[in-house]
Amino acid sequence: MRLACAVVLTFTVTLLAAIAVTNRTRPTTSSTAGLLRQDQYSYLTHEGVQQIKDNRRARFDLRDHTLTNEEAGVPPESTGEVIIGNPGDPDIDLTLVGPNGEVTISTQTIWFTHLDEDTFTEIVFWRAFDTPEGAQQELAQANPRWGIRPSKVETWTGIAKDAGDEKEKWNLGSGIGPTGLIVDMNASSKNGIQVFHYIVDLDPRNYNPVNLENIRTTGIGKRVVG
Repeated sequence: MRLACAVVLTFTVTLLAAIAVTNRTRPTTSSTAGLLRQDQYSYLTHEGVQQIKDNRRARFDLRDHTLTNEEAGVPPESTGEVIIGNPGDPDIDLTLVGPNGEVTISTQTIWFTHLDEDTFTEIVFWRAFDTPEGAQQELAQANPRWGIRPSKVETWTGIAKDAGDEKEKWNLGSGIGPTGLIVDMNASSKNGIQVFHYIVDLDPRNYNPVNLENIRTTGIGKRVVG
């Protein structure tokens, strides 16, 4: 059984909405903005967010490792973060379309961070489990789905097993799965509930050959700053 994880986020969001058109074209400014579009890509405008909440589905084109304001349908100068869903809400099926493939994952809360103008920085989501069996099923997919190193998964499995009701947190490092996207994975455990926290990197500078090779061989990446 999935449980909601408590997430406390402070954000300022300017929302206006729709669903993107094929080849990541510009959002429409007409009164029909927000209607479901042919290519199924989602906007982060007010109506687009509401549509995601209503349909419980979201799909984002990350084939060039970015999600720009223009592609999301928000003003170019906006640096507002966007959060969709709350712990305890019905699951949202989140589809991430990367340069090499796509993956769909269910989550209750999606957070789009925004540190710079013109483009979003990360897509963050959580998945929580109240049984060891559910958590183990999730961990079994960490390598094939996200490229997380098996040794990191084994280490966390041992930590969680010994934790009991105590709170434990650990970073499982970064990986590159079949989608071609860099994903960082964190885990926490308290009172037998394990929560997995995923961060999808949307800074194209981090997709340089040296960093990608380091992630593949060590599970450790180095982010470009500034």
